[in-house]
Amino acid sequence: MGLGYLVVEPIEDRLARLEQSLTVLDAATRESQAASNDDPVFLSSIGWRSGSTLTQRALMTDPSILVWGEPLAHLHFLNRLAEPLLGISADWPGESHWLSHRPDVNLTGDWVATLAPDAGHLKAAYRAFFDTWLAVPARQRGFKRWGVKQVRWTGEDAVVLRWLYPQCKFLVVVRHPVSAYQSMRNFGFDPPAYGHLVKWPDHWVSSLEDYARFWNGLALSWSGVIDKLGAAWIRYEDLVEGRIDLDPIGASFGLNLDAKVARAAKVGGSTYRTMLSADERTRINDLTASGRELFSYLE
Repeated sequence: MGLGYLVVEPIEDRLARLEQSLTVLDAATRESQAASNDDPVFLSSIGWRSGSTLTQRALMTDPSILVWGEPLAHLHFLNRLAEPLLGISADWPGESHWLSHRPDVNLTGDWVATLAPDAGHLKAAYRAFFDTWLAVPARQRGFKRWGVKQVRWTGEDAVVLRWLYPQCKFLVVVRHPVSAYQSMRNFGFDPPAYGHLVKWPDHWVSSLEDYARFWNGLALSWSGVIDKLGAAWIRYEDLVEGRIDLDPIGASFGLNLDAKVARAAKVGGSTYRTMLSADERTRINDLTASGRELFSYLE
């Protein structure tokens, strides 16, 4: 029932391959589509119980934006849509696949068994999915801008989002994995009896080890892209203890926030009844050392 996390390709290699795939598609485009002027805000948390909902509410203190909250999250739409793009390479598909590359094709006599629309239409179709599902409903409700928060997005997903929306903004929220895990244990996570579904139907976090590997994998996936994307990132601890102000970050996104309003609302808070043992803390720390270092969690 666990995730397993068999690593078949280093994260940095996979990200480089994805970036190359998107470059190949753009280079193959002959029938350009209208550029997107949309500037959504994508809020990504490194796993659960890390302050993403608090941050989501803070972003919406600017009344111009609606930030959707993990819509149908474990269906993992973006990740599943991103996966096929890794199959694009410098060698495939060849010129013969794109109708736009064959102006003199004889449709009844030439080789047309693999004929496809221009690559630009594929990119437009990807964007149309998110526009129709998320952007249009926000605007129908009177909001000028839209966004989404997720706790499962990887850096790989973010690369695809920037490809689709060049003007989008990213904010990454992270919490020490030991503290986040303890919070999970106090709010329903009870392995192995009750786990968290990462990706329907069978990718679960159903043990401490599953959780730690999941957290570390997400953290590492962002390490290779967070600077490239110009993403802002904050630590949960700094946010709740008042060491960081979200309002200037919002201003850099073109938003006029009043984050103290969101911080003042107490939602779901209660005294912890389940504490972690020293052994549990050590096991989590051991499995998340590389990811924690990226976000300055040194112990």
